[in-house]
Amino acid sequence: MKKSILYTVVILTIVFIIVKADLVILYAQDAMKMCYSLIIPTLFPFFVCSGLLIYSGFGSVLARCAKGIMRPLFNVAPAGAAAFVLGIISGFPLGAVTTVQLYRCGSLSKSEAERLLAFCNNSGPLFIIGSVGVAIYGKPIYGIILYLIHILSSLLVGVLFRSYGGRHHNSPPMRLNTADIPVAEAFSTALTNAAKSIITVCCSIIFFSAISRAMLDMLPLPPLLDAAANGLCEFSTGTLKTSMLDNGIYEKLILSSFIIGFSGLSVHLQVMAVTAGAGLSLKAYILGKAAHGVISAAITAALLYIARPSMPVFSDNQALLSSSFAVVPMLAAAAAAVIMLLYFISRFLKTAKK
Repeated sequence: MKKSILYTVVILTIVFIIVKADLVILYAQDAMKMCYSLIIPTLFPFFVCSGLLIYSGFGSVLARCAKGIMRPLFNVAPAGAAAFVLGIISGFPLGAVTTVQLYRCGSLSKSEAERLLAFCNNSGPLFIIGSVGVAIYGKPIYGIILYLIHILSSLLVGVLFRSYGGRHHNSPPMRLNTADIPVAEAFSTALTNAAKSIITVCCSIIFFSAISRAMLDMLPLPPLLDAAANGLCEFSTGTLKTSMLDNGIYEKLILSSFIIGFSGLSVHLQVMAVTAGAGLSLKAYILGKAAHGVISAAITAALLYIARPSMPVFSDNQALLSSSFAVVPMLAAAAAAVIMLLYFISRFLKTAKK
């Protein structure tokens, strides 16, 4: 029965691509240009450098330094620090991949792994600071602020979900050893995996951007809602469209913060594919990403309200913040609207994987 739903969705998508071939091709070309001019230049060098750090053992050193906060704050075994640290360093989907690996090797219980998924799969600093701050908005300070808010919101989501799944059991301790491999081998591995990662990211962006933009063109949405809807489908395209709005910088940064925190369907489907074979429920992950987006938007709005009189970086915008705060409940409603869709997709992918 559930496979018949998959077949129906895929067939309808193929029919839609054929009927709207001109739009799909146009938007796919736009997405490819964005990947070529924005995504690859800003993300690929970071993928290589972060991979080199990870495979040379530096990621384990960072995880060892952070593991002391895991149990008190997040009710997760210390081994979970590796997934969180690598997630905020390297970005999607390394946090989720590491969580699944820790669960499969017995370093995390099922409930701990599900709690960790709620807050460990985050966007990396180079995308937010480089792509969003520098390439999209032209001001690195915007990217730095959004990245700090992104991390803070992730931590708050982790605390919020610390009781999810009941009390923890005693997970076996995990020894984080620094890998002793030649630099040349570490670089080769990092380069190969970076190439695979950037291809996966770009292909995901092209597919979801082309399909979602073509579908959204059929809906008479105002520009703000159109940018938000694109962000719910594919966060890179949504962030770029947000920056092109005629709204003030406050509304743009609040919406961008929500989109980056929520991450978009393209990222979520990658996580669902990674976790489908592990038997982990994605209920906490889906709710956590929705909460991440709303919390990020709320913190951004509050920070702009507090900082506007004293920070010259925002002094060029004279718009009232009342309209900016009105964006937050709209984003909360949008996140709630896709939670059920994500839940059913995750259930279906788990069944199809078996």
